Amino acid sequence: MIPFRSGAKHLPVLTYHSLDDSQSVLSTSPAVFSEHMRILHDLGIATVSLSEAAQALRRGRLPAPAVAITFDDGFRNTYEMALPVLARYGFTATVFLVTDYCERDNSWPTQPAGALRRPLLGWSEVRELSRAGLVIGSHTRTHPNLTRLSADEAEAEMVESKRAIEHEIQRPVDAFAYPYGYCNETVKRLASAHFTVACSTTLGFATSASDPLALERLDVYYVRSPALFRRVFAVEGRAYVRLRRLARDLRRWALARRAR
Repeated sequence: MIPFRSGAKHLPVLTYHSLDDSQSVLSTSPAVFSEHMRILHDLGIATVSLSEAAQALRRGRLPAPAVAITFDDGFRNTYEMALPVLARYGFTATVFLVTDYCERDNSWPTQPAGALRRPLLGWSEVRELSRAGLVIGSHTRTHPNLTRLSADEAEAEMVESKRAIEHEIQRPVDAFAYPYGYCNETVKRLASAHFTVACSTTLGFATSASDPLALERLDVYYVRSPALFRRVFAVEGRAYVRLRRLARDLRRWALARRAR
């Protein structure tokens, strides 16, 4: 356990997807990931699980200095590339699985046609990650937009994924990530019945004012440069992230207006 204190006001929850050299928006070079972890270690920043973070946030006592690391989709390179680096520094992370696609690749129905296909974790690798101290979370069965499903369908996506993981790792699963970050009050209510913490894709830092069922995260795509990554933990880094969030929100608003 790391110390918790009330002086810290911002907790970065980092989001990685695939560790590869394709340069897609969902990819981080393994060399860059390794450098990110070295920077965290050099800065004396510890890693916390999402459950620890959520509990601390509820009490208004954020971990300091600390970060939560997450991997969405469960790519096999999380095991091949990330695990050795995390183990080197004694870091933990949460890996969110799309359970119907374990042992397969990321070809779920909502995947854009041009997206690169990458192999996903097999269950034996998932069990090894869990034994190594990483937290395994749910990212649904099939990666749908949950807000477009009925309440029963959305809940089944959550519950059946959670049960599949718990069966494989023989540990409770209490962390969830909404596919594409899409959630509404109905979806959050369903998540609250089965998980203690859930992640959105809202760009920002988790704070004591954050909703533990829709935690903000920092997509590493926006801070992949090691020089910029180092500044995430300084005041100017938070200002940069606020500007990136504003720009992203404006771009999405413009696209939504055009689509009407």
